[in-house]
Amino acid sequence: MTDAPVYILIRPDGRAEWGDRIAVAEKAMGPHGIGRGWLTDASLGLRITMSDCALLLREEYAPNPYAAAVLAHVAGFPAEQAPETRGPVALWGYDPRNDWDSTRPFTEKERAVITEALAVAGCTTD
Repeated sequence: MTDAPVYILIRPDGRAEWGDRIAVAEKAMGPHGIGRGWLTDASLGLRITMSDCALLLREEYAPNPYAAAVLAHVAGFPAEQAPETRGPVALWGYDPRNDWDSTRPFTEKERAVITEALAVAGCTTD
């Protein structure tokens, strides 16, 4: 684990990995490209990434209830209201001023909330 993670990658089996190079997380998404979105309309500092074909290629991308539970907890809404997630999912810190890869390290508060969410969801971390 890095001292200044910019993302947490959550796999469908509940394994979660902190990392500092978003390209590593994006490679885990699979060969079909990636889609990015905001965690919520109000969360301009946190983004989500998963395969942009995961919801269409259902045979290739397993459901990811762990990611759904983590995202719901971090966003502050019930897990039942979480959007469907499939395949590996990354939650990452966003900085529009970073011309290299648009990432930034999580704040201490974000990291604490994410760590709590991982525990609540039953994830294991490397």
